[in-house]
Amino acid sequence: MTPSRSLLVLFVGAVSGFALGVLPEIAPRSRPPQITFIPRTSGTTLSENMHAGADQAAKEAGFRLYWNAPTHEDDVDRQISLMSSALANNTRGLILGPTNGPAVTTTLNEFVARHIPVVIVQTDSPVPTGRYVTSVTPDQDAVSKLAAVRILEVLGSGGGQVAILGLDGTAPETLQRGRYFLQYVRTHPEVQIVAQQRGTSLVQEAEQNAGEVLDGFPQLKALFAVSATATAGAVQAVRQRGLGRSVTLVGCDDDLFSTVNARDGSLDSIVITDDYRVGSLAAKALLDAIGGHNLPKPWHVEPRLLTRKDLQVQP
Repeated sequence: MTPSRSLLVLFVGAVSGFALGVLPEIAPRSRPPQITFIPRTSGTTLSENMHAGADQAAKEAGFRLYWNAPTHEDDVDRQISLMSSALANNTRGLILGPTNGPAVTTTLNEFVARHIPVVIVQTDSPVPTGRYVTSVTPDQDAVSKLAAVRILEVLGSGGGQVAILGLDGTAPETLQRGRYFLQYVRTHPEVQIVAQQRGTSLVQEAEQNAGEVLDGFPQLKALFAVSATATAGAVQAVRQRGLGRSVTLVGCDDDLFSTVNARDGSLDSIVITDDYRVGSLAAKALLDAIGGHNLPKPWHVEPRLLTRKDLQVQP
């Protein structure tokens, strides 16, 4: 057989073998197992920091973190839809920042019924904690104590009128913060709590609510805003009225503009939690449970107070 015929036979044989499927197949690359994180909303400093912490913990454990969230904090229907999709896609575990605790309870119980571990963040769990549910949240008592101590320090012995802003029944941690704050200032008769204003998930409404308090109590000395939204709204209301040097505003939960707001005097100080650590702890607890360990008991993360000095802003 001539060399050219030999090559032709080899070529035909190779093609025939390929057609018959006898060549080794390339196995599809398997995807890593997945856990799901659904916060109240996306695009906030708090949620993005938690996302970063959880994502890093998941990667280190060989897991993939699926992250999705409503675009508004009050969009409970969207959050329930995302939770249902996670169930349908056989997620191995869920981290959730409930948009409305009572509204998501039924879907949360579906996770429990399927023995899928859940870690609640941002607020206490709306369902009983135990074998399949726990929480990693700020220590709300400590948040309020830091704010109360700061306001009492600024007011001094003269005291004065103080208002609480942002109390929202769909965000139970705001009610806790308001209640604990009242307990801490109750022993100071020189301090008068003149208003406890409702909360909202919209900054524009929060600004209107804060404005009503500022206009209704011209002798007001201090504001305690119990959420990031309430803080942002109060900052705008204080700034519009030029009250940054006469009304002390202590806020909660870091946002993108804390440093700027402290610089112009609209914000005296802010109580924050290490949100990256919250996300990391939540993911690690979830991954341990998936690995066969028990979920830990609810975990409270200590907050800290940042003043203008801490933010490296000159008064």
